[in-house]
Amino acid sequence: MAGTAKILVVDDEHSVRWAFEKALQKAGYEVMLAENGIKGLKLYESFKPDIIFVDIRMPEMDGLQVLKRIREIDPEAQVIVMTAYTDMETTVTAMKLGAYDFLSKPFNIDECLLLISRGLNTRNTGPEAAVATQAPKSSGLKGNSSAMQEVYKLIGKVSVEDVTVLVTGESGSGKELVAQAIHYNSTRSSKPFWAINCTAINESLMESELFGYEKGAFTGASSAKPGMFELAQGGTMFLDEIGDMNLEMQAKLLRVLEEREIVRVGGNKRINVDVRVIAATNKDLRRLIIDGRFREDLYHRIKVIEIKLPSLRERPEDIPLLARYFCSILAAQRRGSPKALSEESIGVLAAYSWPGNVRELRNAIEQSYTLSRDQMILPEHLPVEVRLGGHIKPVKEEPARAVEATPESVEVLPTTSDKELRGVIGHTGEVSANAVLPGINALIKEMLKESPAGNAYSFVMEKFEQELLRQSLELHRWNQVQSAAHLGITRNTLRAKIEKYGL
Repeated sequence: MAGTAKILVVDDEHSVRWAFEKALQKAGYEVMLAENGIKGLKLYESFKPDIIFVDIRMPEMDGLQVLKRIREIDPEAQVIVMTAYTDMETTVTAMKLGAYDFLSKPFNIDECLLLISRGLNTRNTGPEAAVATQAPKSSGLKGNSSAMQEVYKLIGKVSVEDVTVLVTGESGSGKELVAQAIHYNSTRSSKPFWAINCTAINESLMESELFGYEKGAFTGASSAKPGMFELAQGGTMFLDEIGDMNLEMQAKLLRVLEEREIVRVGGNKRINVDVRVIAATNKDLRRLIIDGRFREDLYHRIKVIEIKLPSLRERPEDIPLLARYFCSILAAQRRGSPKALSEESIGVLAAYSWPGNVRELRNAIEQSYTLSRDQMILPEHLPVEVRLGGHIKPVKEEPARAVEATPESVEVLPTTSDKELRGVIGHTGEVSANAVLPGINALIKEMLKESPAGNAYSFVMEKFEQELLRQSLELHRWNQVQSAAHLGITRNTLRAKIEKYGL
């Protein structure tokens, strides 16, 4: 690629042009130089470069004018703007005009070579570029796989029809992005898009959040407040994780969908609402219906059209595209030289199963981008679970030796029941290594010694609770919903404890 790629440099400084010419020719690129914008445009039309570097401050025609003219000729042209004057207005204007990237002077040539490499990779993706133009506008959805092509087709069909849509897929697969794509490609695009997570809002507050409330409806309701259905009037309401909505709210939602009217909490006035509803879930609603946890009539009401969003495991060919896309976003957001993923890193990312889907991939790229001190992100910078393919090997332990169950070999706390004791000491009198937590007795002894008199119980239990919460949160990558479900407590309780212990 490097041997045939053409680079055009437009800059009124001779030293800059000379440096570019030497470095780019050495790297194997074909280079053309122009000392002003007018000559630069003439060379662009005859030379037809792959990448264009344009300085902003130039006589006769400045770089922004050159950028605008080139983008008018070719909307896909990759123009990198250069300037020593990095004020916000200039940067924003350049990016609005479609600049591929923004380079601040002074810069090192390695930074330029990295930008060229990244730009050429993007330009030469072929099918990716074609899909990017077909992907729904204002959605953030990325992918050129056949699975995503089917999603795009469905979005295109349902966008023009004002029907209720159910988006299904695993957590982190991008269900809200699908909802946004439907909204922004529909006739409602100029109206509001409101999203609500049915898991994140307390059940007792859900009704007032959706339908609003009147003054005096409950303690603290000092004035009337419209709900999300009123705020989304004429637009779209996205109900995420609708499978977690309780049965009482399901009945009220069904009535709204059928009658197109809401009544505020504490009120009796019917308010007409014109809102399109898009629901999403990562649960099997049919199973929930069988279990009596989801209304069948509501299921059929929200599932006029179903869009099944594939997991990242089902479209592995999209992983390199998504990884590079997230990397480019971070490069645009952060200071310093832009970073890129090495081919080895791309290979490692493609081999991982991604249980957290696109959200986990984005988090992994952000972590790697932060940890890497070089311009190239290597496999060693990736999260450990990704590097190991999701199979973190446990620490090898020495096999436990069976010992005779004697008072000297097994220490039993006074509160241990016979049933619990049989779990520690088997019927043969041997100690079960899996049942005993190593060192826990000694640990409790030490903590009891440190605990203040009269408060030992709270002191010890809080120490254990804090560590339990921390490890649970780490296990679920600090996802509070998943961690709370695993622990068997509510999310509000978990939040309170996180605040209590400063986690």
